Amino acid sequence: MIKSVAAALPTYVMSCFRLPKTITSKLTSAVAKFWWGSNGDSRGMHWMAWNKLCNSKSEGGLGFRNVDDFNSALLAKQLWRLITVPDSLFAKVFKGRYFRKSNPLENIKSYSPSYGWHSICSARSLVNKGLIKRVGSGTSISVWEDPWIPAQFPRPAKSNGSLVDPLLKVNNLIDSRSNFWNIALLEEIFDPEDIAIISALPVGAPTKEDTLGWHFTKSGKYTVKSGYHTARLGNLETNFSLIGPDIKPLKAHSWKVHCPPKIRHFLWQILTGCVPVTENLRRRGIDCDTGCARCGEPVETINHTLFQCHPARQVWALSQIPTAMGIFPTESIFANLDHLFWRIHTDFDSSVFPWIIWYIWKARNEKIFENIDKDPLEVLRLAEKEAQLWQSAQIELHHETHGTVELVNRPRVGNTSLDSNYSGYRCFVDGSWKESDKFSGTGWFCTSSNGEPPTMGAANLRRSLSPLHTEFEALLWAMKCMIGADNQEVEFLTDCSDLVKMVSSPTEWPAFSVYLEEFQSDKEEFSSFSLSLISRNANVKADHLARKIRTEPLHITFVNNIPQELLF
Repeated sequence: MIKSVAAALPTYVMSCFRLPKTITSKLTSAVAKFWWGSNGDSRGMHWMAWNKLCNSKSEGGLGFRNVDDFNSALLAKQLWRLITVPDSLFAKVFKGRYFRKSNPLENIKSYSPSYGWHSICSARSLVNKGLIKRVGSGTSISVWEDPWIPAQFPRPAKSNGSLVDPLLKVNNLIDSRSNFWNIALLEEIFDPEDIAIISALPVGAPTKEDTLGWHFTKSGKYTVKSGYHTARLGNLETNFSLIGPDIKPLKAHSWKVHCPPKIRHFLWQILTGCVPVTENLRRRGIDCDTGCARCGEPVETINHTLFQCHPARQVWALSQIPTAMGIFPTESIFANLDHLFWRIHTDFDSSVFPWIIWYIWKARNEKIFENIDKDPLEVLRLAEKEAQLWQSAQIELHHETHGTVELVNRPRVGNTSLDSNYSGYRCFVDGSWKESDKFSGTGWFCTSSNGEPPTMGAANLRRSLSPLHTEFEALLWAMKCMIGADNQEVEFLTDCSDLVKMVSSPTEWPAFSVYLEEFQSDKEEFSSFSLSLISRNANVKADHLARKIRTEPLHITFVNNIPQELLF
């Protein structure tokens, strides 16, 4: 309700104007009151700061929208349009009024600016975090000033300390004869970390213009979603006050446990301390007895209630989950849940533990509010029964809706069924990439409809920027091999759906414009060309070649004469 209705109501206004802090504070307060309150009149007890709840689930929050950051992401979309679509009426009007001889990212004072322009300008800091200059010819990119290195955040290059030209342009780093990076020059002036990144960047034709792109999407186009996550990332970085054991993986895993949503949420509450045991209530100023109502322990903590109270210990001892002194249960709530999440041996059925935790908590509440003492064996049997019923219902639901789910979740680019009747050639391509390796691997396997023996190729290239870059390089190399073999009618097959989407809608992927231009040029050499998506299981031969060649210590290329150790 909060995510789909409350947080979406002011979206249109926020995409045009910066909402004042007083307004965003009232919106946040209303949503927080709705979340924590048990009814419309009560504000409830706010167990955690709202800004922390706005962190993603992987960061320990609940993924609610921070109104100010979402406002920034929407306004950044408008600023991005001014940069990337300068011929639009929207851009022309603002340019004529506010940045006639500059660009919208420059902080130039304007005479009597409108509130709309002032709002758009407030998103500059967010856009600058993800703005990257993509290398075409490199003539307009300053090596030491412009953000062209795709690190965690785009930045200029880092020198190794040698004396270099402060006005150096990126095109000076490119060998004009090979139209590739001058590796010797890179090693002479750059930090080793940057040498690996720069040498992986694709280089455009000498006439290709350098372009602006967005670093935090694969396609290179700005999206509100990526802008919002970038804004949140900046807040997270400034909120790190302590360095210690990281429990974020525990919080993130609580949402992946196979159990009902209410129990998953309760597991998250346990890990964040948002459970109303008496110790937490007293800490928040509520006058109550701090002792445990079930065993008389002087202090009732979350860990005590669920794992160390005598009735709770009896439940765990009766269950199929093994207990051992100093291993489970312990005095740490985090160690106990870590054990339940990941440390139980596969010989034991641990799937029921979420229900055990839930019904131990319910038994505690029944004792406090109804003065009912439940037998530990009764609690365990109830938990096991509810777990079995829920798991059986999930299996039945899966069987009933399996066909529908497949239909609804079918990707836009559907898998191609491999008909044995085809004309021309069929070329399977794949790439293999690993961040720690020196090379990327590319492989292809080609069959013919006229019964010719299959051909194949494998090559390792200098490691590219990402797995998707490697997939595209594998396709381009396979196309060149087919052209060299004079194969005119070729159906290329890949297991990378993004690659198929990219060549189908090239304007939607500006980050790969260098590859796409080369692809269009090579594509014209074929009389019949297609690129289709297949499953990974149908692409095992090309995948095997790519993975094997990637681990070779030296740069090497094989076409047809494949060594025995690389064959499948």
